[in-house]
Order: sequence, then structure tokens, then C-alpha cells
Amino acid sequence: MSRLQKWVVGIVGGLAAVLIVAGLALGLMPIAEDTPPKPADSILGAPDSAPRTAPVESSRIITVQAGNSIQAAVDEAKPGDVIEIMPGTYHEAVKFKQHNLTLRGVPDANGRYPILDGEGKLDNGVFGTGSFFLIEQLQIQNYTENGVIVQGAYNLTFRDLVIHDAGKYSVFPILSTQILIERVKTSGAADSALYVGESAEITVRDNEAYESVTGIEIENSNDAVVENNYVHDNTGGILVFLLPHKNAKEGSNTVVRNNRIENNNLPNFATEGVVQQVPAGVGLIVLVADGTEITGNTFSGNGSTAIAVVAADVFFDDTSDFDIPLVPEQTWIHGNTFTNNAANPSQEAVSYGFPTGNDILWDASAWNNTIDEPTAKVFPYAPAPGWPDFAKKVVWRVIQVLK
Repeated sequence: MSRLQKWVVGIVGGLAAVLIVAGLALGLMPIAEDTPPKPADSILGAPDSAPRTAPVESSRIITVQAGNSIQAAVDEAKPGDVIEIMPGTYHEAVKFKQHNLTLRGVPDANGRYPILDGEGKLDNGVFGTGSFFLIEQLQIQNYTENGVIVQGAYNLTFRDLVIHDAGKYSVFPILSTQILIERVKTSGAADSALYVGESAEITVRDNEAYESVTGIEIENSNDAVVENNYVHDNTGGILVFLLPHKNAKEGSNTVVRNNRIENNNLPNFATEGVVQQVPAGVGLIVLVADGTEITGNTFSGNGSTAIAVVAADVFFDDTSDFDIPLVPEQTWIHGNTFTNNAANPSQEAVSYGFPTGNDILWDASAWNNTIDEPTAKVFPYAPAPGWPDFAKKVVWRVIQVLK
């Protein structure tokens, strides 16, 4: 029996009576701070070597005609150059390290973007380490690892891309600062379609992510806004995660707002990583990350639950060597719309002990999460936003006793 299953039975019924008897004593007890069990230095964001102003040595436009090499143009380019890729199909794995480089596809007469096609053999469509990088108006497909990956950089823009079956991640910025992902349509990712890891100052907006294990993932990152996206028909819709044993040890201040998160019930087809544990049918999961605001979203048709807010020990059996905090704190869920969620929970969700029929599940692992959704079905009971901290702590203590 899972940890959640063990305490679900104990919570149901009797909460009000226990509150009357135990309230004062429990509310006055100190609550231990949720800190990493061992020292951990954060290295969120781009390394110090990444420039904070765009270097300009050139302003040429280098045109790549169909049948010619994009990589040859990149090798020739200097900071400030724009590489224009004419309509056609290019079988390349492009690499760059210059700062201030633009890769821009030129659509054909029908509006179709030039195609980078890895033919199921090449690893990454585009891989780079340069700051002030812009990639736009390309279709990327059939790679074995990733569509576009950039690491250790500053000021990255991924815009107007169509990416299908590009490996684990369609768009994959990591260890970087100032990231914009917008108007990307992507599917078929074996991990996360749009993934940002160990980074800061992030905007993910106006994208469509579908038929992947997860649609959008913000992992071990700070100060992210995920807004106006259409995330549908994945295993899990949106993940806000803080995971152990990464270079970055923090994950906080993510805002998930005004997204359509629908019908994320696809069987999990991941072959490695923690994403294998994501149960089908969950619209949004907050795992350990702090300060997540979830507002203005529409959750519809997610079979297991719309939102789950859980601690590390829901997904991991042993957290004794974790170098991160273990519970999600200061989550704020308000002003969302819920329709026909939790009607058909997956076996994976049931095995985790998720009680069925609820729009929002939280494991009560921290007292200072706030759920202001009067029309949603929430489990377990969550105090109203206007409650004083003392009362919230009382409820939280009682739930701990009943686990």
C-alpha cells in the first residue's frame, strides 16, 4: 500500500471533531523549516562567462539555398549575423557556439517552413552554447535526442517552430537565463515537449504541446511564466518539478496562468528518467517546487485529476540522500475552471494512492499551500485563503495525525 493510500483512509471522516479537541495544542507546536538535508549551492542561470550584452562584430545576412549546408553557413558566421534558410529539406545536425546568432527559416509560397530532418539517425537538430540566440520559422523532425538544445547561455528565443518526433525534448534550454519560448507547435517527445531546466527568467507562451509524455516542464528553475498555451493529449500536461542531484538546487516562483490543459490521458511511453513515473491523466503536477501560482487555467477531461501538489516521497521511495527541500510550499491555486476531470483515473494514479473523483489533490506535506477553488473537488480538506496562519497550521497538524 502506498503512502497516500495509507493515510487517505484515515483522513476521511472525523476531522472536525479532532480539530476541536486538538486545535490549540497542535497549532502551538513549532513546524520544522523545509530545508535541504545537506548544504547545497545554487547555480541557477547562465554561467558567469555568458555575455550580458549582445556582441556585434557583423550584421550580414548569410543565405542558405536548398541543397547547401546550414552548418557551413554557421561555421562562417560571426556574432551579429543572420542565417536565412531557404525552403527545402536539410538533413543536418547543426552546432554553434557563437554569441548573437540568428537562424531564421524563410517560408515558401504556401507558408511552410524549411525542414531540418534527422531521418531517425542524427542526434540533435540544433545544439549550441551561444548567448543571444534566436531560432525561428523552422520545422524540425526525426531526431534521436532533441529538436533544439542550448545550454549555459543568456537571452535565448525559440519562436515559430514546428517540431515533431525529435527525441526526448523538442525545445531544451538548460542552465541558462532569460529564455523565451513562443508559438511552438510540438508533439511526439519521449520526455517533455517544451522543457526548461536549471534556469531563470523564463517565459513559455502561446505554444501547443501534444502527444508527448509531458507537454511543458519547468524543472529546478526560478521565475518562470507559463501562459496562454494549449497543452493536450499528453500523459501529463504541465510539470513544475524540483528534483535532487542536479546542479541547480532551487525551484521557485513559477506562474502557470491562462492555459488550456485538456485530455492529458496518453499512456506513458518514456523509456528513462523520473518522467516514467508521471501517471497518465494528470493536468498539472507540482512536485516539491515552492511558490507556484496556478490561476486562470481551464482544466478539462484529465482522467486522473486536474492538479496534484505532492512531496518528494510520493514519487521516490528513499529521499534520505536528497540535496533539496522535500515538500512544496506556498502553492497558490485560484481562479481556475474545472470540467469533467478525474472521471477515468489511470492505473498509475491509483497505484500512487490518488483518491478518485477530485479536481485537486495535495498530500498536505506543507501547511502554507492555499487552494481557493470553491467549485472544485479538493482532497484533503484545504483551509480557505482568509484563514490566519495559526488556523492553517492546526488543520495541517490534524491531517498529519490522521495520516
